[in-house]
Amino acid sequence: MTSSPRGLPAGFTLRRPRSGDVDDIVDLVAAADLAVSGESLASRDELRADWAHARFELGRDAWLVAAADGGLAAWAWVLDVAAAHTSIDGEFVVHPDHQWRGLEAPLLAWIEGYAADIAAGAAADARVSLGVWCDRRDRRAELYQSAGFARVRSFLRMRLALDDLPADGLAYAPPAGLEVRRFTRGRDERALWATSEDAFAEHFRFSDQPFEEWLPSKLADEVDTDLWFAAWDDDQMVGYVIGYVEPYGGYVDQLAVRRPWRRRGVGSLLLLTAFTALRERGCANAVLGVDADNQSGAVGLYERAGMRPSLVHDFYEKILRDGR
Repeated sequence: MTSSPRGLPAGFTLRRPRSGDVDDIVDLVAAADLAVSGESLASRDELRADWAHARFELGRDAWLVAAADGGLAAWAWVLDVAAAHTSIDGEFVVHPDHQWRGLEAPLLAWIEGYAADIAAGAAADARVSLGVWCDRRDRRAELYQSAGFARVRSFLRMRLALDDLPADGLAYAPPAGLEVRRFTRGRDERALWATSEDAFAEHFRFSDQPFEEWLPSKLADEVDTDLWFAAWDDDQMVGYVIGYVEPYGGYVDQLAVRRPWRRRGVGSLLLLTAFTALRERGCANAVLGVDADNQSGAVGLYERAGMRPSLVHDFYEKILRDGR
């Protein structure tokens, strides 16, 4: 396996991250985000959830770069997203104080090399891709393009001031008999997982995930599920929404509706439920991310709720093996 980034400038050292580094990494990511866009959704809970992924090992799949003064200068990671080793994600983030001083190219080269090692485990006829992300205004986009990555998708960050939420709620007509209930640990996990697998099956770069893999990354013991709600039609879960209170405000992590129940008011009902609960928890704003080319009508739903894009993240892809 590609062991470590090579060719770092003098004065920088490498080490493997540890669980106790979570706050410093979140601070680094937030500083980088703020320098580019003026806002950040860096989250301690979300980072820990990523680390709980079944195919991610903190001491194997990530590196930290320390500056001469001991401060954190950069961090990089690679995730084998699909069990078949066909979809690989990677990212490097450099603190604004150290950007474009020679760290970026070696970190991207390590990501590519490590991804190539993972791709070797895929079937010989499989198409394998490596994906990276950045804000549209981020200079990393130039580096990605020069390294042979192509922009293939855009994702919107959308925002709503919860004080602007209409007093009479969103316009919807939920099906008769539909009931929204708070998620209950020890009872609803498998129904939520099955709903997720169905609702997101046609989404960009979807990879099915066995329940045993999904559970620890989505539902660690310390995760607050007070803002998780599910819509039920009799004894079947037909949709759900997951919300969190973060330092920057309310965050809607996922809104999912099974295909047969779409365009029947279920998504609107769940979204309003989440917004109302976030406002009751003291959040002034709610934010979420959505695929700009989503075919389920999600962008229109959020726009009808009064949400507006605040920035654009682009997804860049490099084909490591075309599968032919």
